Amino acid sequence: MTTAPSTATAPARVPGARRVAAFTLLFFAGMWLSKTVHPLYFERHGHLVAFGLSYTAMAIAGTMSVFVGRLADRWGPRPVMALGSVLYSAGMALRVFHDSPALAVVSGVVGGLGASSVFIALRTWTLLNADESQRPGVISRREFMNQAGMALGTGSAGALVTVIGSGDRGYVAVLLLAAGFVLATLALVPPSRPHVPAGADKEAADSPRLRDVFTRHRSMALGVAGLGLLMGFYVSLLSPYLPLLLADRGVPLAWVGVVLAVASIVRLAAASVAGRYLRERSPLAVFLISEACCAATTLVLAVAAGPWIAAVALALRGAFLLGATVSQELLQLNAFPTALAGVFFGLTQSAFLAGDSLGGALGGLLYHRLGSSTTVLIATALTAANAVLVPLFYRRLRAASVPGPRKETESVAS
Repeated sequence: MTTAPSTATAPARVPGARRVAAFTLLFFAGMWLSKTVHPLYFERHGHLVAFGLSYTAMAIAGTMSVFVGRLADRWGPRPVMALGSVLYSAGMALRVFHDSPALAVVSGVVGGLGASSVFIALRTWTLLNADESQRPGVISRREFMNQAGMALGTGSAGALVTVIGSGDRGYVAVLLLAAGFVLATLALVPPSRPHVPAGADKEAADSPRLRDVFTRHRSMALGVAGLGLLMGFYVSLLSPYLPLLLADRGVPLAWVGVVLAVASIVRLAAASVAGRYLRERSPLAVFLISEACCAATTLVLAVAAGPWIAAVALALRGAFLLGATVSQELLQLNAFPTALAGVFFGLTQSAFLAGDSLGGALGGLLYHRLGSSTTVLIATALTAANAVLVPLFYRRLRAASVPGPRKETESVAS
């Protein structure tokens, strides 16, 4: 007698998952190729104000993600993913016009809407096409390709500009090449199962008003928005200032880039094993441990006595942050109503970007007034709070879905 292999250890392959991985690699390689060259090109012409306007416009457009998520719920992930690729590619192509503040704003708005569409579509695709045992592998592979695309884009940007030609020719060519990479992802948009709402979720999905959706799922909406704001805020207190923080801890300037590159390699390694690890463990427990360790390593960054202790802490923090990110998405996939997942992923993204904007605006002031150590201690406290609040929130959501069956069982027993 033969025994079928356990789906817990060997889940079936998800149709389209390889195309999602290739899509992610190409999209993020183009994104980071452009993001690396964009400020250098604008600074070369003395138009950093226009660059700032473009960046701000992109962030503001990103906070509209909840409306993009609404489209994903109604249309399904494929058309939203394709539309996002076209919009983001167009926004990137407009970056070649450095001398027009108006075009810089248009570029930011169009690019922000495009990027939001792609991020939400990738998440809703995972929900519709992968079951619970398959999702850790799909998400970890996507995160691996995300990190690989980032490394490829940032690492090759300067060399490409130099090889293509001097003056503006190299910068313009690389910006257009990056836009071409993103547009080419249209050939990799994966097939998807049909999007079929049912029951009460169908009524909410068919409702023309977001207010009706959030009224029906008020606790979930408030929790998702609050946690998104919190995470966006504390991440932006650290991420933009990591080179400054390492320098303050005594890491030589020549080694700052090397330390950040090593941290990226550690994140890549963590992403390569995250799927297999999470498939055998509770995402709730993994999030709690990962985020708690993230808080601990952030604390080490605040009080590090030596430069290389800070460097090791930063590398480890990146790995723990990746574990927290993947496990939190799994919690969301298991908790969000299928017919409304796009709305709630959009709300999460909108709240995160709002918190990111707030943290970015206050971060410089805090570093200036309080110093790097105190600012990082604040980020540590917020990270620790998030490590507790996220598991509590998703445990409560899970408990709220149990009372009906539980009561029915109790009544039968009596």
